[in-house]
Order: sequence, then structure tokens, then C-alpha cells
Amino acid sequence: MHWRTNHFETLLIENWDEEYTVFQPDSGKTHFLNHMSMKMLIYLDQKPATLEEISAYLAVQFQQEPDHDFQRNIEKVLYHFDTLGLVKKSFVGS
Repeated sequence: MHWRTNHFETLLIENWDEEYTVFQPDSGKTHFLNHMSMKMLIYLDQKPATLEEISAYLAVQFQQEPDHDFQRNIEKVLYHFDTLGLVKKSFVGS
């Protein structure tokens, strides 16, 4: 399974010193994201990726240990973003 952004190009993003407000026109909602969450969305906008690829990328970017707990936290954020409509799941071949 891969994750990808959902209409990233429509988001209105403001940077507030590595804290971000993201207005999502599709829902009419504004979200507040930290730097790591924003990096995740930008990464997924560049290419769909698996949970493992996303976790490895973020671990390097933020000098984190890419252990099971880190990956589980990234997965929670992905499912939360999916609920908000910021990302979506895609399956290979679909």
C-alpha cells in the first residue's frame, strides 16, 4: 500500500516559523501542522510512498531512530491525515 497527497495543490499553506496553517478548500477547514507533518505532506506530494519509505525519509530528515515506535507514530499521523482528506491510500495496480 502506498500513500499519496489528496489535492495538495489546492491547499493554502502559511509558514509560521516551522509551524504551519493549512487551509483545505475542499472541506473549508484549517489545520495546524508541525514541521515534520508538513515535510511528510511535501514528500508525499512528490511521489507516492509506503509507510516504510515515509518513516525512513523522516527519520533521516529529523535525525530520529527509525524504530517500530517511530514508524507506528508516522502511521497514526497518516491515518489521521486520511480522515481529514489530506492524503489517501492507493494500492499497487489500482
